[in-house]
Amino acid sequence: MSFFRFFCACTLLVALAACGFSPLYSGSANHAINQELAHISITSIEDREGQVIHNFLLDRLNPNGRRADTRYTLKVAVSRNTEEIGLKFTEEATRAQLTLIARYFLTRDTDGKVLAEGSVRSVNNYNISNSEFARVASERDATERAAREVSDEIKTRLSLYFSRLGV
Repeated sequence: MSFFRFFCACTLLVALAACGFSPLYSGSANHAINQELAHISITSIEDREGQVIHNFLLDRLNPNGRRADTRYTLKVAVSRNTEEIGLKFTEEATRAQLTLIARYFLTRDTDGKVLAEGSVRSVNNYNISNSEFARVASERDATERAAREVSDEIKTRLSLYFSRLGV
């Protein structure tokens, strides 16, 4: 059985090497991509969800703090939709589905050219409790989870953009 596992592992490694696979966050490429991400300035985003996404993006794109020399500007527009999905026999909702959609545009500061754009979506569910405090806490938690997922996906897509440029 161990020979079979060894054979499968070797085959997988050879296949990955043959297809040109290279990890996004490895070695000097990781450092260069992080340097480019640190040059991004993020415009303010409306609403509470936008503020949370803005703060997550600041942490992800430049964990060491803001840089004085920005080369790029990231604009993000957020829309939110909440839908009640779980119903009791009394037609009272017991669960809700929160959908957060963020449309982003990365522009170069020198000429205003749009370099990367896209849309990111996160769907999270939460319980609707009879207790107002529990409902608000549950909804806030779902909003924060969605904002974290959206900001992580935006960072990944921007990292892929800079990776493709050969930064």
